[in-house]
Amino acid sequence: MSLVYRHVVSHRWERARTLRQLKAGHIRREAVCDADFLLRTAAAYHGYRVERACPVCGEEDLYEVRWIYGDKLGKRSGTARQEDEIARIASEVDEPVTVHLVEVCRSCWWNHILTAAVAGIE
Repeated sequence: MSLVYRHVVSHRWERARTLRQLKAGHIRREAVCDADFLLRTAAAYHGYRVERACPVCGEEDLYEVRWIYGDKLGKRSGTARQEDEIARIASEVDEPVTVHLVEVCRSCWWNHILTAAVAGIE
């Protein structure tokens, strides 16, 4: 039994567009560096640090965290989860579990969704 992601939708083009607009001064930093307490905390406890610097502030405090969504997930929908938890949950429910991979900087509060996918068990 292994976790697989299908129907992956990348939001990296939108991320690059947002960063270009920020650099050009078309949008303010506060508009994109707005990660709330819950997102920053979830990144630290359920996410993992990545080997690249934050695209906004340059700090090495960048994390990726997965959030799950689904109609039959109840209170678990809209929560951050690690891979093993997602696999367990996906095996328990008989509906698609949507997983958003979000990039979060704990220094400047930058955040952006990287991908959305449907998790399943093979």
